[in-house]
Formats: sequence, C-alpha cells, structure tokens
Amino acid sequence: MIIRLTPAYLRALEQAASIAVRQAATLPALEAVRVEYLGRRGKITTALQTLPHLPLEERRGLGRQANEVKRRIEALLIERRRSLPTSDRPIDRSLPVGRPERGHLHPLTLFSRRVMEIWRSFGYDVYEGPELEEAKTNFDDLNVPPDHPARDVQDTFFIQDHPELVLRTHTSTVQIRWPKSYGVKPPFKVVEIGKVYRHEATDATHESMFFQCDGVLVDRQVTMAHLVTTLKAFMDRLYPGKPSRIRPSFFPFVEPGIELDLWWKQPSKPGQWLEILGAGLVHPNVVRSMGLKPNQWQGFAFGMGLDRLAMLEYGIPDIRLFYSGNLEFLQQF
Repeated sequence: MIIRLTPAYLRALEQAASIAVRQAATLPALEAVRVEYLGRRGKITTALQTLPHLPLEERRGLGRQANEVKRRIEALLIERRRSLPTSDRPIDRSLPVGRPERGHLHPLTLFSRRVMEIWRSFGYDVYEGPELEEAKTNFDDLNVPPDHPARDVQDTFFIQDHPELVLRTHTSTVQIRWPKSYGVKPPFKVVEIGKVYRHEATDATHESMFFQCDGVLVDRQVTMAHLVTTLKAFMDRLYPGKPSRIRPSFFPFVEPGIELDLWWKQPSKPGQWLEILGAGLVHPNVVRSMGLKPNQWQGFAFGMGLDRLAMLEYGIPDIRLFYSGNLEFLQQF
C-alpha cells in the first residue's frame, strides 16, 4: 500500500499509538508497540521515508510535524514503562539480597605500594613529579648529551608546537625536582613512583607507557658501598632469599654505573639472571644541576621498572594485560 504523508495521517498515527501504549499491560507488550510505530520498519519510520518524494514546500512542515509526533510517542512510552512492573511476580522486599561485588586495587597499584612501603621503612621521603616535563629537566640537567639517541622523536614523545616540553621518559627527574621544587637542602633521600613514556613499539615485554621507581640519596660522603648495601637490603625485603649480583653498566646521570640482576627460577624451568634495576653514584654534573657543589655533596641514584617486576611477581606473560581493562584478568587479584 502506498502511503501519502499528510497532517491527518500523522494525527491518526499518534492517536492509534497513544491508545496502544495505554493498553500495553506488560513490558514485552509495550516493546511490541514501540517496534510497531518507531522500529526500523515501524509506521512512523515508513512514513518519514516518503518525505523526499513530496514537494519542497510540503516537506519542511511535514518533517517537523512527524518528528514532533515521534518525540511525543517516545515520551508516552517512557512514562508507561515506569508505571509497569518489571516482573510478572510480585517483589518480596523482605528477602535477603546477595552482597554486591567489591572492587579492589589494580595489581600494579598493589605492587607499587609494596615497593613504596619498603623505601619508606628505610627513611625515604616520597615525591610525585609532573608527567609533562621540561626537556631541560628530563635530559640536560641529567647529563644526557644533545646527540643522545633518547632525545630523538623516535624514542621520546615531544609536545607539538612546544619543543621545550616532553612526556617524561624516566622518573630520574626526581633527582632535580626534589631539591629545586621544594627547596630541600641536603642531606636527603627521596623516591618517586610514577608513569613514564617511551615512543617505542609494544610487545609482550614493552609498552609505550609504564611505571618506574627512582630514588636518590645525597649526603656529605657517599660511596659505592652505601649504594650496594642499600640495594641488596631492598631486594632482600622484596624477594627474601633470592641471590643477586652487581655488574658494571653505563647511564649518563651516574658515574660509575651498575646494574643489579636477580636469580629467578620458576617451577619446571631453568633459573636465569634477570636485570632488575640500574644505579650508580650521582654524576658531578647532575649534582651541579641540583644547585649543589660536587666537592661538598655526593650521592647515589637508582631506578627500576615496576611493570616487569610485577610480571615476575604474579607470573604474567604479557605486560599489555596490565592496561587492557580486561575484567577477567583483573578479577584474579
């Protein structure tokens, strides 16, 4: 049947729909009314499809009227839905209900708090620095030379139209921020846990955003013995009984630099040495960036990626699971 859209036809549709809505006694019946008039093949929808075939002068007025009719029917449906019972059976409000499921902390938050608690017990203050950082603080103040690969756009997220700003690539900026932002005078020891960003491809062990823990200690006389003793005490608290080893390494902001490896053995698998953290004695240039004199003050610094440590802790094969929002994964914790 060919339908000609007219004001009289629209009024008749609205009247019929209003009667049908009032007569619907259940939610399924009300849904059937909605489909009959407002569904993809409903009467209102079908009527609106004839608008392009009408003269322009009729089209505007009828289109406006048809949309108003549609809105009034939708309002009637909403009002009627509120007055209908949600179930054919009466509700006994005196019956006990099940406990709502409780949320819990993210596994990275749990692990970060555990790490932070150890450093607090060693007397370290906790600092939170900005994730949007000045390139000078992120690189120059930490003795990273201008031609270092980390300063390329392939490795660092620079801010468009603001080349002086970057998304920080490490939380080692705590070495500069703590004495400068708070005006803290040495001696001091402080740690920071936070997000860092690297412009790199993601895979099972790499992500463009991850968590790091960095710390620094500054005092009159600081030696490598102080650093190694502190790191081993930390690892003994975090993973009691696991062997560790120290080997030389290089980082621009420390001299000399070292890395700490941990012997990790899983059931039915051979053990292996795993790189856990980098550290070293604070470079004299970094001491100067703190506003201090290297001939008077010395220090040590350390940094570790928490995501990989958490992967070992919980036996997680893919770092991307931490950020996927997958409830099945998160509910295991």
